[in-house]
Order: sequence, then C-alpha cells, then structure tokens
Amino acid sequence: MTTVVPLTLHLLVLIGLYELAAGIAGLTRQIDWQQMIEEFERSPALIFVTGFLAFITGGVLIIAHSHWTDVPAAIVSAIGWIAATEGLLIMTFPRPLLAFSRGVVGHQRLVSLLAAVVGVVLVLIGLTGRAGPTALP
Repeated sequence: MTTVVPLTLHLLVLIGLYELAAGIAGLTRQIDWQQMIEEFERSPALIFVTGFLAFITGGVLIIAHSHWTDVPAAIVSAIGWIAATEGLLIMTFPRPLLAFSRGVVGHQRLVSLLAAVVGVVLVLIGLTGRAGPTALP
C-alpha cells in the first residue's frame, strides 16, 4: 500500500506490534483478560490513570498524525481518535465500558486471535508499504 506520509508506515508497525503482543499474551494465557478486568475494576486510581494514558496516547497520535489522505494514514488517524475517545470514556464513565469489556473478554481466545491477526496485518502493511506522492487521489 502507498501512503503520502512516511510516518504512517512506522506507526503502523508500532501499533501492529502492540496488537500482536496483546494477542500472543492472550493466546498463551500469559495474561488472563477476565482477571485483569476484575482487578482493574477494584482500583479507581488505576482506572483514571489508564484513561489518562489512553487519552494522551490518542492525543499524541492525533497531533502528530491527523492525515486522512489514504487508507494506511486513515487507519492510524482513526486509531488515534479511538484511543483518545476511549481514554475520555474510561476517565468519565468507566462502568459501561467495563461492562462491555467483560462481555468481550469472555471470548479471550477469539479476541486474542483477532488481535494477533490485526497486528500481523498492520506490521506487514507498515513494512511493505511505500511512502510517496502517488498515494494522493
């Protein structure tokens, strides 16, 4: 895939590696998502700090990479907005988000497999993609 912004490719690799690591950790049971949610719910401080970090991470992505010029760039930009929005929701309304998360983590193997596949796809797009002006419509 071709993108206008070279930074897009690097961010896709980093985001993909994060997704791949989360997927592998879930598949190998190095992390138990259900137990993690239960522990998370017992700590209001951890909930708020996690929301803050998600918001900051998303905000940095939005500031550094707000490009909707092509599919790879739009993926990175959308991830930034999703992370920032999720962070704000975690800080302000954690209960509904945690209720949703409990339902999702009930399917840990499937979710972990999906995360690993998405991670591999993003890494491959980042590593094999090209940056250049030909990505403009």
